[in-house]
Amino acid sequence: MHQATESIEVEATPEQTWQILANLHRLPEWYVPAQHIKVLTDGPVREGWQFNLGVKTLVGLVLQALGTVSEFDPSARTITWRGQAQGIAGDSRWRVVANGHGHARIEHTFAGQGWLMFLSQKLGRNRLTVRRRLENLKRLVETENAAKPDLNR
Repeated sequence: MHQATESIEVEATPEQTWQILANLHRLPEWYVPAQHIKVLTDGPVREGWQFNLGVKTLVGLVLQALGTVSEFDPSARTITWRGQAQGIAGDSRWRVVANGHGHARIEHTFAGQGWLMFLSQKLGRNRLTVRRRLENLKRLVETENAAKPDLNR
């Protein structure tokens, strides 16, 4: 099993951050290497909720990865899904915590196995991918947060 863990500070509240992270319909907007998503389970995201994610490989092929939510805890702002595609199976774990200054910190771990995961780890791409996901999510959350009027002013 190979894994990479990173975190990033976000200039938004934990709740604002969680609202975007927990909306898995929006994965292709920020989740590298997602190209598109097809939701397989009706209703809100919850444990057992499934989706197919089109993911682009290092060589440019788009594989269909079956994703299944294995942990969904809005009170702890934690979500994990298991993705499986040809050559890779892995868990994408996310947690949003308060950083003590009214903003959020997002923690992300991607742990997986298979020949594509082995190659990604050997090339140092796994850690870079985890970092890019965090940066993309941060940008999306902060952009949407800045676009909303501040009702406290």
